[in-house]
Amino acid sequence: MVPKNGTRLPKSLILLSDAQFAELIASALQHELGGSRRASKTIMTWTGVSDHTARDWLNGRKSPSSLHLLALAAESPSVMSLILRLTGHDRVNIGIDLQAVEAGLEHALAVVRAVRSKDQR
Repeated sequence: MVPKNGTRLPKSLILLSDAQFAELIASALQHELGGSRRASKTIMTWTGVSDHTARDWLNGRKSPSSLHLLALAAESPSVMSLILRLTGHDRVNIGIDLQAVEAGLEHALAVVRAVRSKDQR
């Protein structure tokens, strides 16, 4: 119980309806996976939901429950970025982006080394 000494609870930063949230999740998933049949299969693999539910999320008809949202965020950088943006933690997103850049650079370096080793033979 909050004491009545003038302290007020902070207002929520998130001012979205359920329908708006479902559309944002759909947009993030479509951005990353596209809208194909393969996209719904990927979501099914990530979360264990049915094809019907995965298509509902992809089309913005419904939004995932809390546990499914966590599973999506764990697998999808687009969904994780959306959650961070909606909750006001945009700075954390920079760290995620830097990890992706670093992984890409490491992959590119491995390719360059492989090409160089073939040339030296």
